[in-house]
Amino acid sequence: MMEDYSYEILDLLKQYDGDTAAALLGERSAHCLYAFSPLRENLFEWVELEPQARVLQLGSDYGSYTGLLARRAGRVVVLDARDENLEVNRLRHGSSERIRYVRGELLGQAAGPGKPGFEEYKPEAGACGTAGELLAEPFDYVFTAGLLGQYKKEEALAVLRRAADFLRPGGTLFAAAENEAGVRYWMGAQPFETAFLEAEFRELFETLARESGGEVMVYYPVPDYRYPAAVYSDAWLPKTGDVTNISARLDGPGFWFGSEEEAMTKACQNGEFTKFANSFLGMYKKADAGDRMRGQL
Repeated sequence: MMEDYSYEILDLLKQYDGDTAAALLGERSAHCLYAFSPLRENLFEWVELEPQARVLQLGSDYGSYTGLLARRAGRVVVLDARDENLEVNRLRHGSSERIRYVRGELLGQAAGPGKPGFEEYKPEAGACGTAGELLAEPFDYVFTAGLLGQYKKEEALAVLRRAADFLRPGGTLFAAAENEAGVRYWMGAQPFETAFLEAEFRELFETLARESGGEVMVYYPVPDYRYPAAVYSDAWLPKTGDVTNISARLDGPGFWFGSEEEAMTKACQNGEFTKFANSFLGMYKKADAGDRMRGQL
């Protein structure tokens, strides 16, 4: 599980008066890079959002891609269980009228669309709708990057089911996670506490499709979902030599046991890229009403 540095990030936002580019130039900490790197937006930059789309972001994630979503969509609701996480996001993007912040635990007993247990975090004066009302109307998209890593592996399906509950028919869920067998971990990088094998991660999304209908696609951010330079998919896999410059060590201590690039080149040659990519990004598109009726005929 990745450590939380919300208080440190809050201090940096105040120190640099909200200028994240200046913070990146002036600081050398890994958590500053994780919070403020513009590479963070690449994970979802390629997703085409309709200007009127309603978007739910699960997990504040230092606001690293909230600005992207707000620029593209009509309304963004950020849901997180901790005030300090929401405060980081609010300080970064509070000037945007398209973003609302809600405090609540996704797997809490009372949590769920239209149910009590959620409270809006520092609502603007005159803002319309309560937290429950904000979440009661289904969303066109649900995005989450590091949320699965905050739960135990056996809770992952419950997390994704709850996330999918917020979708309208035909809506789309994106969720990222670490690959337990990622090439960087074979090379000595420090593993994450919660990670998944490819078959496990894929099964989570295919279970949603079996239960509620819909489509599934798995993507592979390179070098990983935290600092993606490229995003491959089941429909577009890299060729031999495409995966380069993936050896940056930005996530704590580890030892070098070899070249990640060479190992990934061999994986591509053997058709095993999907098993050894460092991260996964799953996409679940919920079936609409017409698809469900046709499936029952």
